[in-house]
Amino acid sequence: MGTLAILNNLDVIDFAWSKLWNLWPIFLMLWGISILPIKNGIRLGLVIVTLGFTMYYITSQAVYTESEYITGRGWHNQNRNDDDDDDDEADYDSTYLYDSVDRTNFLIPFTEGLETATLKFDAVAGSYILKNSTRNLCTFKMSDSEMAKYYKYSVKTSREDAVINIGTKHHVNFKLNHRNKGEGILRINEDPVWIMDINAGAAAIDFNMDQFKVKKLNVDAGAADINVTVGDKYPDVRINIDAGASDITVRIPEGSGCKVKMGTFLADKTLNGFDKVNGRYVTPNYEDAENTIYIDIDSAVSSLKIVRY
Repeated sequence: MGTLAILNNLDVIDFAWSKLWNLWPIFLMLWGISILPIKNGIRLGLVIVTLGFTMYYITSQAVYTESEYITGRGWHNQNRNDDDDDDDEADYDSTYLYDSVDRTNFLIPFTEGLETATLKFDAVAGSYILKNSTRNLCTFKMSDSEMAKYYKYSVKTSREDAVINIGTKHHVNFKLNHRNKGEGILRINEDPVWIMDINAGAAAIDFNMDQFKVKKLNVDAGAADINVTVGDKYPDVRINIDAGASDITVRIPEGSGCKVKMGTFLADKTLNGFDKVNGRYVTPNYEDAENTIYIDIDSAVSSLKIVRY
């Protein structure tokens, strides 16, 4: 504990004592092993097995619950108003549902006059890439047909807004060693202002969004590899990342001011060009920059890198 405190004070790692409470079952198990009347060699073996099992469980499990989307077959226009929407969204005059036989290649057409769009995306085991635009509102292509069969899609639209759901069907358990580790290619339209909600378990996320107007990016991840890039197309960007044992890299424009809030248990961090001010990491141009980016990261044992390009 003393070593952790020293490394935290030297800014070698980022450590929050409050996060220790989340690990109380592990400490209880280790304490129980320490008082067992057994030989030291056996005791050491039990400690190694306990820690190994804990890390395996964290990195091999990604549980996704059933989506609440209603699916039909192909595109359908339900022509209804969602006055009691659980997500507190606007009232939508059309709901399009997609559940075709070929789920490996999916697109949503763009509607003129659309100003804002929200994407709610489940990234299961595998790799997922966003780097190019499309004339459609959104396209998604999955290389693995076996994994693609677990997906279903829906979009709610009004005159100015759209909410896209790309999620998994039923109660699906995906393990890190799942044989179907396909690649998903996502493309979105450049015109709307985007809000991105990404649920990533044991997945690799590589989202290059420098050409898009991203207002907010929310990432909820387990043991994931997260690599995201944002640009300066929107003046006030918010990024929220809640992760377990993840490798996180965020790329931001050098001309944008940035402030980072971190609530981490133990993190190996690289924040070149940032100053630590009142517990936050801030770029020198934050107060005067035309565009700002606020990053809030809550993680357990993670590697964090923020790169100014």
